[in-house]
Amino acid sequence: MIRRIAIACLAAMLVVIPPAAAMEGTPCPDMGNRFPAPANEIELVIADWLGGQGFMVRQASVGSGEFHLSARTSREGWDIRVRPQSALAASVAAIYHGPRPAADACRQLRESIDGYLLDAAPAPSQQVQQPCIPKVVREKTETVVCILANTKTHEIQFSGFVIDPDGLVLCTAHNLTDHQAVSVIFSDGTRMPGTIAGLDLGRDLALIACKASDLPFVSLADSRNLLDRGEPIFSIGCPNNLGITLAPGTINGPPRRMGPHPLWQVDMQIYPGSSGSPVFDGQGRLVAMVKGRYRGTTSVGFLTPVETMFAFLLKEIRSETEASRSTATGGKQVTAH
Repeated sequence: MIRRIAIACLAAMLVVIPPAAAMEGTPCPDMGNRFPAPANEIELVIADWLGGQGFMVRQASVGSGEFHLSARTSREGWDIRVRPQSALAASVAAIYHGPRPAADACRQLRESIDGYLLDAAPAPSQQVQQPCIPKVVREKTETVVCILANTKTHEIQFSGFVIDPDGLVLCTAHNLTDHQAVSVIFSDGTRMPGTIAGLDLGRDLALIACKASDLPFVSLADSRNLLDRGEPIFSIGCPNNLGITLAPGTINGPPRRMGPHPLWQVDMQIYPGSSGSPVFDGQGRLVAMVKGRYRGTTSVGFLTPVETMFAFLLKEIRSETEASRSTATGGKQVTAH
């Protein structure tokens, strides 16, 4: 099934923080997990919290999107590095200097970041009809799916779309693992199990396979990769508790390279659960996928370009081809003469 996608693709033609410099003080042991927000936003959150605690704060950008904060009072100090792990995630390395138990100080820092992230996820009010969305785009709603998956602590919901009539779904890789079980809910309400057929955490893309046939699907052969600033675009997704929802938006600049991969920045309403939504132009052609939004707002979003999706699919095709050859030769390497 994946191999068939290659024809359409060709036709259309985190990072672990390095150890901080040796400094006196106590490192915070629980800050290594990724925070789901851009590094510059996390840096501003920490700086604001430190200022509110009476610290004199110095902020500096040290290259590659990394930030360093040095904060001091007469009795205490912090040295903190914030480094991007992706366009929408960051890690924090913090060292506390002072008389308080370091565990308490580190816990307060962590709670300040977690509290901001929880407060910065506004709930959508209600589904609004969008009469300005072209009919050719509205007709794509039947290709969009809601995806449910369980993490170690809770159930997550996100979006995806069918790219093959035999049940192949393309989506983001948020919180997914290779052997994770997922449920896919189609636009007609049908729910069926899915398996992870491909996963690329670097590109934040995944393939989910369902046992289905004759499904409506998005044609990858009919897609665009080059968009104009100010061009209207339209997403169709499955935000939490809203079902299939359409949202208009506009491209607000050229693609920006955030880490190794480019992203479009857009003005568009993006709510929790929208990641993985397909994005179309006014003619109903696929142009991107919703990756996420800037925390603290619902209207500044980031999109994964079509070219990144193609690169992911072609990589999966090569992997499938190599696996098929290995199976055919009994796992032995064959040399051509």
